[in-house]
Amino acid sequence: HKGRILGLFRHPVDRLASKFYYLQKADWEQSYRPEWADMSILEWAEKHNKESNVMVKKLAGLKFHDIATEAALRVAMRTLEKRFVVGLTDNMKESIRRFNIVMNIDGKTQRSQIRTCMRKFFGHGTLKTNSNPHPKLEPGSPAWDVLAQDNALDIQLYEFILVLFDQQGEVINSYARGISQ
Repeated sequence: HKGRILGLFRHPVDRLASKFYYLQKADWEQSYRPEWADMSILEWAEKHNKESNVMVKKLAGLKFHDIATEAALRVAMRTLEKRFVVGLTDNMKESIRRFNIVMNIDGKTQRSQIRTCMRKFFGHGTLKTNSNPHPKLEPGSPAWDVLAQDNALDIQLYEFILVLFDQQGEVINSYARGISQ
């Protein structure tokens, strides 16, 4: 059997907005940026954000300062398709259910340590211990548009991930039905 990577993905603009707000407060992080607390997200997007198509670059084997291209996007898509079980942060419960199926962790019989770990990481209901509340950046807003323009290939990759998520769901569900019989 070939190994697979379990990956959770988030819309690139949402991820960048979250990074902007998180690094204003996260004084425990090396990349802590308290100076960002006094600027608007639009100013940050226009003048301080250095990220451009980071996911495409990573998955295509490029370096941070390399230029992402359509060819790199195709490599990233192929990498995801062949190597990843994709999950979505916007659909966390279903993503974790799929990861558990792929790892052969049965939700009904899993050990208490696994349940405790999942509760600690994901919280109870809507309470999440691994989150940083912040204002939502609205699609079509000036800051959204700047970040989207700078990360157009990452957005195309994310749209591919959404399709792949649906396709993999069918395969994983048929696998789950097969092992439960």
